[in-house]
Amino acid sequence: MRRQRQHWSLNEVQAQNVPNRGPEPGELLYTVGPDWRRIGLEALIRLAVSAFALALAAYQGTEPALLLPVAAALLVFVLWPLRHGWDGMELRRGGVVCRGKFYPVGGRVAWVGVNTVFLNSTFLDLGGKKRINVSFMKDAEKLFARAYSNTVT
Repeated sequence: MRRQRQHWSLNEVQAQNVPNRGPEPGELLYTVGPDWRRIGLEALIRLAVSAFALALAAYQGTEPALLLPVAAALLVFVLWPLRHGWDGMELRRGGVVCRGKFYPVGGRVAWVGVNTVFLNSTFLDLGGKKRINVSFMKDAEKLFARAYSNTVT
């Protein structure tokens, strides 16, 4: 039976207990890569908003000299989600490796959902000071559960 992805309200936390693992990364269990569908959807939403803003500015009679810098800023705004094309992490026997940094997994793990401007974001909180943004990683929650608690969510 397949469960649907849960939708969280602002800063809602879903906790999960993970058996204690070692402080060193072990064998590779799963590799989590970028979710190109989510990245493309975010870019398309931003493109629609930017096109509307640019059309509104042109309709209002904004000087042509100002339209070029506004268009350049909106282009950066639209292309910003593409930076998540390099997002990914390795789920290893001793913990998670994300952007070359090792985070040991053990004890309480929380999935934190945050409402953002366009699409909701999901963060993986491993009990440290830094949360890992897994919003643009494909099947991060499912593979994490499969790797560390042998359950599929």
